[in-house]
Amino acid sequence: MRFLFDTSIFVYARGVEHEYREPCRHLIQLAAQGVLAGEASVELIQEYAHILRRRGLGGTHVREQARDVAALCLLHDFGEDELRLALNLVATHPALRVRDAVHAATALRRGISVIVSPDRDFDGIAGLERLDPRDALRRLGPSPRGGT
Repeated sequence: MRFLFDTSIFVYARGVEHEYREPCRHLIQLAAQGVLAGEASVELIQEYAHILRRRGLGGTHVREQARDVAALCLLHDFGEDELRLALNLVATHPALRVRDAVHAATALRRGISVIVSPDRDFDGIAGLERLDPRDALRRLGPSPRGGT
């Protein structure tokens, strides 16, 4: 199943103890092992690097961490068509933040119908199903027989 990562997956996995920390770490571990093949906008990498920098990480560490995350995802460009759709999503979904609209637009323009995110602001976007990280392993992870 194709799915798009939300930036929060990487933020929670790296952060302090939280109900999403372990599920997010497990998803990332499966992606690193090649069991899961998540996709993302290049803007996810920019957003993640921005968060790391804002939290005080030095430039070299930000670059390394961002490259590590980029290596785990099939990355998609963010262009004018995605921008138009993201702005339309912001206009029609008042609770949706612009950065989340960027991710939603990337998914929709690439035919990806699932986004893994704890953020309920993705709920209600036509053509996009939000999958909570705590439930994602049941839907996306390997089956007991070893398949995916």
